[in-house]
Amino acid sequence: GSLQNLLEQKSLKWIFVGGKGGVGKTTTSCSLAVALAKVRKSVLIISTDPAHNLSDAFKQKIGKTSTKLNGFENLYAMEIDPKLDIDVSGMDLSVGENKVSTDMLSSIPGIDEAMSFAELMKQVQQMDYEVIVFDTAPTGHTLRLLTFPK
Repeated sequence: GSLQNLLEQKSLKWIFVGGKGGVGKTTTSCSLAVALAKVRKSVLIISTDPAHNLSDAFKQKIGKTSTKLNGFENLYAMEIDPKLDIDVSGMDLSVGENKVSTDMLSSIPGIDEAMSFAELMKQVQQMDYEVIVFDTAPTGHTLRLLTFPK
């Protein structure tokens, strides 16, 4: 297909841009989001890459909450923080009669990807955008993120 075909696909809600490191995922994601903003009511671009580059690409500070991009009325961006940031308030962190420390919790293999995915899904489900473009991490990170929910 072509870019025009992609722009005309009104049924597309989520678009994932993926690949190996250094192939131009962020450039492609940003270009696609800008093009979509010309034909869609509201567009969000989300970076799931630990090496966040959206702030550099759009020359403005972008954080873990949706930020309206300068020069656009309907284009927003956010960078999901890959660092472990677990809100443990109200959680039962015990195994049997033993309490589990947050240090121990953060050492569980794959926990970063699991928490990033949980945060991503929580935020995305609460959003009202016509289309969301995902600027993903390099392939290995993204495959772990996408296979987590099994």
